[in-house]
Amino acid sequence: MENFKSLNSSGQTSVEMERINDVAAHMLSQYSDYINSRKNASDIMESIYNKMEYVTEYFRQTFSARGISVDSIYCKRDETIQSVLMSVLWKKIGFTLILNDKPLALHRQDGKKVICYRILATKEDCTKIIRENPDNYTSKLLDAEIASLYIPANKNDFCEMRVRHLSNEIHSINQQQASKEFLLKVLEYTCGGGSLHIEREFSSMIY
Repeated sequence: MENFKSLNSSGQTSVEMERINDVAAHMLSQYSDYINSRKNASDIMESIYNKMEYVTEYFRQTFSARGISVDSIYCKRDETIQSVLMSVLWKKIGFTLILNDKPLALHRQDGKKVICYRILATKEDCTKIIRENPDNYTSKLLDAEIASLYIPANKNDFCEMRVRHLSNEIHSINQQQASKEFLLKVLEYTCGGGSLHIEREFSSMIY
């Protein structure tokens, strides 16, 4: 770990230098975790899109076989805004990485803080939200949030899925299964019907 010996010429004491080095070490550790969690999240996002293509084709075949138009059943990606979209008839779900502009410390249930990358899932077209609200897309995306998946730097650590419309219910998911489970759960919450569309904190509001 590099120190700041060059600053010592200005009369810094060893105690001051030790404190500065502690800050530098802390930030370098966070940055390293941020980079590694970004790589893990990018891999999971790619896997989500691959599975999305498979699911979309299944829906197209299923509805087409019953004489239903499949024009509104599709998926697409927009790499410039790190987002993907899936449309199933009148329903749309989106996944985006765009909110990760700095390291995010997730407070786990065991009290530990872990630097994570976040994949946000929306019950609307996230690509449209981002493009139509260039100055305040963050708040708009959070308004449309169904759930978020938090991916840590260590591939052996579990991801956390926090489901906003179920009062932030938390699911721990193995990173190897994260893309499949996250996509399926968001699809079930958004398109599955029944009580999955009733928010606990707003029990009279049905989505």
